[in-house]
Amino acid sequence: MSLKRAQLLLVGVGGQGVLAAAQILGMAAHAEGKAVMVGQLHGMSQRGGSVRCTAIFGGAESSHTAGPEMDVVVAFEPLEALRAVPDMGPATRVVTNRHIMLPFQAVYENTAIPEPDAIVAALRDVAGQVYELDAPALVGAVGETRTLNVLMLGAASGLGLLPVGEATLLDAITERCGRKFAEANRKAFLLGRDAFASEPGRVREATVQ
Repeated sequence: MSLKRAQLLLVGVGGQGVLAAAQILGMAAHAEGKAVMVGQLHGMSQRGGSVRCTAIFGGAESSHTAGPEMDVVVAFEPLEALRAVPDMGPATRVVTNRHIMLPFQAVYENTAIPEPDAIVAALRDVAGQVYELDAPALVGAVGETRTLNVLMLGAASGLGLLPVGEATLLDAITERCGRKFAEANRKAFLLGRDAFASEPGRVREATVQ
């Protein structure tokens, strides 16, 4: 049985591991024998630069999307989520970090930056479903700052937004990120996965078992 086509967009800034997260999705899909094309639409490797990656499931011939409306948008940074509004529509489901990383240019020019609540409201005006979480607080509970990308994948997985299984994702995370960080990444993934278990769409505060 062929996999239904699904277009996923991952957005964030340099240093958040957006490309690594896209690669993890690709590795998990290949492990399950599912067709996927992963690509970096554009991005800047330096810290703080805008990064956009796609993961297209279901027999795509390229990593370029077949239309303007994404099925899923995972935003590691809310300003980047706002920039992705043209890629959203009524069928789009979004999971976004609420924590803003101020662009250097905005700081230098003293540019006005919208508040997280205003950003989430703008996303909800366009997308069908929007889920928000305080990712740095959850990452702080893990104790390893480099797990934010894995936490966001966990959140998307827990919401049923990813067409690959949890166990396969965890294996791909260990393979891509290394066994040295396996336990921290597992904890981050599970915290993300459970972030919306009780109150979908609400901000989840950090808890450690």
